[in-house]
Amino acid sequence: MGLVKGVALSTRRQRQQPLGLALCCLSILQLLLSSVSGIGVNWGTQTTHPLPPSTVVTMLRDNGFQKVKLFDADSATLNAFANSGIQIMVGIPNDMLYTLANSEQAADNWVAKNVSSHISSGGVDIRYVAVGNEPFLSTYNGSFLGTTLPALQNIHSALKKAGLDTRVKVTVPLNADVYESPTNLPSDGNFRSDIQDLMLSIVKFLSDNGAPFTVNIYPFISLYTTPNFPLGFAFFNNSSSTLTDGGKTYDNVFDANHDTLVWALQKNGYGNLSIVIGEVGWPTDGDMNANLNYAQQFNQGFMNNVIAGKGTPMRPTAVDAYLFSLLDEDAKSIQPGNFERHWGLFYIDGQPKYALSLGTLNSNGLVPARGVAYLSQRWCVMSPSASLDDPQVASSVSYACARADCTSLGYGTSCGNLNAQGNISYAFNSYYQQNNQLESACLFPNNLSAVTSNDPSTGTCKFRIMIQSQTVTSGAEGGRWFSISSFVTFVGVFLSAFL
Repeated sequence: MGLVKGVALSTRRQRQQPLGLALCCLSILQLLLSSVSGIGVNWGTQTTHPLPPSTVVTMLRDNGFQKVKLFDADSATLNAFANSGIQIMVGIPNDMLYTLANSEQAADNWVAKNVSSHISSGGVDIRYVAVGNEPFLSTYNGSFLGTTLPALQNIHSALKKAGLDTRVKVTVPLNADVYESPTNLPSDGNFRSDIQDLMLSIVKFLSDNGAPFTVNIYPFISLYTTPNFPLGFAFFNNSSSTLTDGGKTYDNVFDANHDTLVWALQKNGYGNLSIVIGEVGWPTDGDMNANLNYAQQFNQGFMNNVIAGKGTPMRPTAVDAYLFSLLDEDAKSIQPGNFERHWGLFYIDGQPKYALSLGTLNSNGLVPARGVAYLSQRWCVMSPSASLDDPQVASSVSYACARADCTSLGYGTSCGNLNAQGNISYAFNSYYQQNNQLESACLFPNNLSAVTSNDPSTGTCKFRIMIQSQTVTSGAEGGRWFSISSFVTFVGVFLSAFL
């Protein structure tokens, strides 16, 4: 809010070939690997109907991902990565930081259960432990300022006791707001004044232990939160808006943001510390600037630089990064914005959203999940005989949206052109699908709703059929959780516009 993507060579058995052919193939593979610094991907699980972990791991391999970043250390998920050849960054949620900071034994136990056991007997290739996720966000009101560094130190100590500290490194994924520039020039960058001493302690610890500085950079958020932000500057290879800083020219905000961090590190004596981009991406719905075209433009522009080995003006080699995110998450909090549920390269059913070349052997674009089972071709809609004037309409829509996902409704969204009946039908169907098409989930008061076998999708607005799922989970992603109050506020806005 990854590192290498490429060919998962370590998982493929090599057959004996004639020497000439073998050398030829080796040269081709070396060329591929040298030309692609690689890309990883985040896999968050705040979804009502998750795909089975085995399905997701297969999808990761089919798309050539060699690295994945998780937000927890769920055992079933980690077991699915056994002998997959995929390198993993496991996560520790923020709500665990206090315990781990105040108890070395708790840290030892956590490492034993979530790292050591999977590496020693499960064939799981864990390379990083992410201690917390964006713990210094202002919205946390300083809750984790006193626990992040001690937790980081205790987890590293536990890894060292387990003999894993040279193989598994600790890091803290931080939001880009931990550094700033008063002039917006990267060269004036430094760590935020209110946390500078803490940041320098963390940076020193990372440097002393050969661990990277992990930062999440979101050009979309710059566009979303900053009035009059130049649209072109949010994308790569833009010529309409540029920033000159000394002898360096920036044509996009990602590079400028990244190099502000580089300057902050350099000014404080850590100019050689490695940087990992923990999250970078673009949402596809929930806001006027969150759409398929912009997401494809941004992510392909980013990938083109990675594939070409192009970095930033201050660090010209390709960045190490994890795209955000693999799949949409329909149970995430929408407090930051309705777009929060739409960061995925794939929809929640594992179907690709748009064409995207990742520089792997799969040059034809993203590969969908295999063997996904769906519910029946049925939708719940507003009954043709129902009236918009029915006093139960508003409360029924509020009820449905508070318990399902209506973030594709509203101005500038994929379903922004629906009329009042369409908005109501979308809300009813979202609730119906989320509740596995139970008959009772399409029985709104006064016969407002009805089940139909005719797909009500229109234009860019898709009334989706839910996938079958063995379990329902809230998942973990940065400690942000479902908020009914946010839904109710949102529903009031869209109802006032259409009723």
